[in-house]
Amino acid sequence: MWGEMLAEAARAAQGPDPAAARPLVARLLSTRPGDADALTLSGIVAQRTGNLEEAVRAFGQACAADPQDAGRRQNLGVALKNAGAYEDALKAFDTALELRPGHAGTLANLGSCLIAAERPAEALEVLAGAGDSADALNNMGVALARLGRHGEAVAQYRRSLALRPGHLDTALNLVDALAASGNRAEALDLAGQILRAQPRNMRAANQTGLLREQAGDHHGAAAALAAAFDGAAPNHALGVNLARTLIRAGRPEEALAVCQTLIDTQPGVTTPLALLLAALERLGRTEERDRLMSLDRFVTVHDIDAVPGFASRDAFDTELVRELRAHPSLTFEPEGLVTRQGRQSGDLAGAVTPALRALGDLARSHLRAVRSRLAGEPADHPFLRAMPQDWSLTLWGTILRPGGKVGAHIHAPNWLSGVYYPAFDGPDTDEGAFAIGLLPQELGAGGSAVVHRPRAGRMILFPSYLWHATLPFGGERERVSFAFDLVPAGVGRAHRLR
Repeated sequence: MWGEMLAEAARAAQGPDPAAARPLVARLLSTRPGDADALTLSGIVAQRTGNLEEAVRAFGQACAADPQDAGRRQNLGVALKNAGAYEDALKAFDTALELRPGHAGTLANLGSCLIAAERPAEALEVLAGAGDSADALNNMGVALARLGRHGEAVAQYRRSLALRPGHLDTALNLVDALAASGNRAEALDLAGQILRAQPRNMRAANQTGLLREQAGDHHGAAAALAAAFDGAAPNHALGVNLARTLIRAGRPEEALAVCQTLIDTQPGVTTPLALLLAALERLGRTEERDRLMSLDRFVTVHDIDAVPGFASRDAFDTELVRELRAHPSLTFEPEGLVTRQGRQSGDLAGAVTPALRALGDLARSHLRAVRSRLAGEPADHPFLRAMPQDWSLTLWGTILRPGGKVGAHIHAPNWLSGVYYPAFDGPDTDEGAFAIGLLPQELGAGGSAVVHRPRAGRMILFPSYLWHATLPFGGERERVSFAFDLVPAGVGRAHRLR
């Protein structure tokens, strides 16, 4: 009887409707509360229905009930990885490998976890020991792509597909690697094959749209993206790409409608607000644009006079610049970012040197204060409706050469952003100033700049969806600034260099 109940629950848990297994699993656990098999099924149901916390709990209990089973440790590792607890997941995979040395599936999962934890070089070493495993070879391709070795990634994806023909995720990864390695024609052909088999595959539609956009075919890109866009349950990334492409194709009215759909269905994400601004600009609807920007309400300027732990603000600023100049992550014109004639650091939010740590505390304090003030206002603006409950800080520094600039960009999907100037000795003009409202060239440029002139010790806070830029400047001295964001948990994105 028990075996039959267990088999029935397993079929339901692994079937098309895993939630249907819940009553069966509950019966099993009421009969044998500590049974490892029943707890494992409980974890599978929780994981497949999106309850990550419950999946970790159930798999953990299964491991406690049967500590020598490597498969249960692997299940726990996967659940922990999915929940973002990478260090705990790595420990679970290590234990599974101690119980079952060299197991290809566990090595593949361990490699995937290292990739998710931003450790792709370590992942390659692990995955190399998995032999001819289709999963491990696919993950090896992902690690190589993260390291910018796209040609090698192509080779690994092809090896994986030779072992497992037609595997969808691997084929989609191959499309990305082919495009990144310059073989756009083959990438577009493969994405087209996927779409012919699955016309509403959102990732393949995204890839097709981006490839056509890169070729200058904005109408073709929009058509590919629109074919997979479901207004009732829109995919955010696809919708953002569709709105941007429609603006580039000279169809801002259609872009506006897509943006509004995204805002209505995913109010916690701010990127559609930025594209809505661009669409309104292109349509000449400046009053609506200005209401959406709400500069007087949401942009604030703070002149810092003192910093705890430093004799003076000047002393703090001097040490801050010194620490940034010495930071090993500084990169000239980082790929994919808009810094020109300048260097930019990686994320400094966790820095332990005195001035950078103090700047992080200062940024958190001001972000927290502004968020607290805005939380007391009526939620009559989409920016306020996107206010996150839980958040973290991301922080980075930029050093521009004379003649340098930071082109128009946004910090969305983050919520609130800031810039701090530790020094500024330029002329009494708008050179090197902070300008809000300029659109990037790819969206037709233009816009109306609202300029804030920097000064030493000045901090400017602004919504992350506002387009902004640093204006070019002359002279002979470099300009230093720090940017930071309030990153909404589960939605936002921390700064990182590619």
